Amino acid sequence: MGGSPRDDFVHSVRAAADIDRLVGEYVPLKTNGRKLKGLCPFHEEKTPSFTVDPDKGLFYCFGCRAGGDVFEFYMRHEKVDFPDALRELAQRFGVPIPQRRGGATGGEHQRLGEMHREAAAFYRSALAGPAGAAARNYLKRRGFDDQTVQTLKIGYAPESWDALKGSLRRAGYREDEILKSGLTVARKDGNGSYDRFRDRLMFPIEQAGGGVIAFGGRILGDGEPKYLNSPETPLFHKGRHFYGLSWSREAIREADQVIVVEGYTDFAALWQAGIRNVVAVLGTGFTLEHVKLLARYTRRVVINFDADRAGRDAADRAVVALMDGEFELKVMELPAGEDPDGFLRKSGAEAYLEQVSRAPAFVEHVVARACEGRNLSSPEAKAQAVGEILPRLTGLQNRILVASALARIADRLDLDEADVRAEYRRVMPALRRGEVAPVRSRPRRARSCSLAERQLLHLLMAHAGVRREFAAVAREEELRDLAVGTIVVAVLNQERAGHAVDVESMKTLLAEEERARMLEAVLDDFPGLGPSDWEESWRVLRRENLEKESRILQGQLARGMEDGAEATDVDALLRRKLEVRREIEALS
Repeated sequence: MGGSPRDDFVHSVRAAADIDRLVGEYVPLKTNGRKLKGLCPFHEEKTPSFTVDPDKGLFYCFGCRAGGDVFEFYMRHEKVDFPDALRELAQRFGVPIPQRRGGATGGEHQRLGEMHREAAAFYRSALAGPAGAAARNYLKRRGFDDQTVQTLKIGYAPESWDALKGSLRRAGYREDEILKSGLTVARKDGNGSYDRFRDRLMFPIEQAGGGVIAFGGRILGDGEPKYLNSPETPLFHKGRHFYGLSWSREAIREADQVIVVEGYTDFAALWQAGIRNVVAVLGTGFTLEHVKLLARYTRRVVINFDADRAGRDAADRAVVALMDGEFELKVMELPAGEDPDGFLRKSGAEAYLEQVSRAPAFVEHVVARACEGRNLSSPEAKAQAVGEILPRLTGLQNRILVASALARIADRLDLDEADVRAEYRRVMPALRRGEVAPVRSRPRRARSCSLAERQLLHLLMAHAGVRREFAAVAREEELRDLAVGTIVVAVLNQERAGHAVDVESMKTLLAEEERARMLEAVLDDFPGLGPSDWEESWRVLRRENLEKESRILQGQLARGMEDGAEATDVDALLRRKLEVRREIEALS
């Protein structure tokens, strides 16, 4: 071609990237002679004025006057600069990227990409074959239909040490290449390698523009880790990608909002329910690359991570990164600590979207958490709440947003706004220098844990049969007032979801105090306690709960009589008190 290597590369990409094919992925086009016409994606119009000329490799809009070649279209639509557009279009259209000093060659990138496509096809074929029966049954139990499985290219890694490696070797790939892809792991003795993913449901991870670059695998049986991602490779860097963005990016643009969730199955469940403006993180914190990637599509973000301690901490870290980008942030916690997948199966898409619409802005969320369980009538409690809130605002740079946040804090805590501003000015410089450790959520006052609670939890942790029997009779509202209630709910949720229930798997779902209680119950000795004894423990606890409710009802009745309450209200309290008394007698 006669130019510099970079010029030759640009020319090769321009020649390979058919503009009608690229634009057609974003805009419905109709033939108009030798050209194509459609509605302009860069401004609103009712009559098509957007024209694509495949022969010349150009587009032009006669309405807003946007025009250019394939690079200009991609940069405008994807909101990327030229180097990113060049690289992404090269990868999309199979043009080798020239060698970079100190880095991987373009040919290597292309070969790794082809290898991952081969692997994805292998996993899909395994899912459809005899070895994939258990995986297909798992997907069916979780409610995922064939269309979702096909669209998201979900597959299965057989329970074999070398099935994928053998397939790739037969396709012409060398063992050292396969090892570099992260699809295999080197043996400790240095003698060869084996498949990284075995007996796992496989979720292909694609770059934003499409193309498999990595995998995430969920184990089907018992074992750890439950989820396993590809390692960092020349093709894949976790801090630069989201799961699902290649499928959801247009829906995100259309909704001008993205819902960020934690897991592959959460993404898949939302996608199947018709909620498409969603991405999932890849088990890593938010990076500047993540922020830049989301900014291509929207600046309105709803974070819906799990409501356990780990999920809340991850949400806080994501918010810190996104606040630097001046995003409109909301944090959503589903009722009873459910994840999106479980909530959708139980309540449906409309109920989920209602939760999204009601999600509080980040500042509202932080203030509500700081106020939770505090007696805000005392100045000390208000000072503690402010001390918990301010460290979470360190990433907020915009002065208008800061002023709005401080006004909201003052209003919610019934404080003088000038005092809140003064405290903010006092502590923020040190916080931003890292001289003051961010305030953790305060420890809750420990509640005593009864013998019956410890015994019930001990049996639930030890016996799957007890978990199944107990789940069939216990109602969540009956568990809320137990000192071990949060732990028991988490155990039952794990059991219903088909997840492992053991100390290791439960630790990540529980706060520090709850982990300690769980360990105490698991390790405690209860001579003579057998699996069937859960019924007696539960009978004791139900009776204690009912007696507590009876005392509360008696107090409400007494106050109602003194205050001259409506006869119908008094009658309702009396009827409930009698029902409770009968239930207590039945348990005696």
